[in-house]
Amino acid sequence: MATLRQFFPGARVLGCDVQAPQRISPTDFALVDASRSFNVFPPTKFDLVLSVSGVMEFDNTLQFFEQCKSHLNVGGMFLVSNDNLMSVRDRLSFFWLGKFRQYHIFTQQRQPTWKVITIYNMIRILQDAGFTIKEVRYCSVRGKDYLMLPLALLIYPVQWVYVQFAKHAMPVALRHAMYPFSCLLYRHYFIVCEKPAGPAS
Repeated sequence: MATLRQFFPGARVLGCDVQAPQRISPTDFALVDASRSFNVFPPTKFDLVLSVSGVMEFDNTLQFFEQCKSHLNVGGMFLVSNDNLMSVRDRLSFFWLGKFRQYHIFTQQRQPTWKVITIYNMIRILQDAGFTIKEVRYCSVRGKDYLMLPLALLIYPVQWVYVQFAKHAMPVALRHAMYPFSCLLYRHYFIVCEKPAGPAS
């Protein structure tokens, strides 16, 4: 919230989470369990709703996206970010250890869970919630990720051919937006969606 206010000083920025951060006004924040239905800051409708790397922490992803959509104005934008599981490092980690790179193969009771949501499932759930996909962009790469560059250069041509010619109803442009070369190296992605006008809005 502090970062958004720096970039958009004239905007009204409100936040939600399961725990309230320190040094924030209660009028600017709502406690929300995102796995359940919620209605916050009524009757406010927003031009932008942002979900930062949280969708792997709870179930009912479709319900969560629908709730976010209900808080948007028509034409409002929804940005959702998540961890990229398509990188070469993640693929190797899963091949050798049965786990993705940054998450442990074991779990304990009463610890936050981590639910695998691949980018193709994320796109499907967003579309099921009634959003129009406008952009997919990969971000966040570190120096050591470039150690995977030789393997990425080997994999990408095969991936490109498969994405280009696979028999599927998804538009080719969206397929390539989901699986650019950067998906083999970068750690995160975000998807920009729009709430369209229509009966379900």
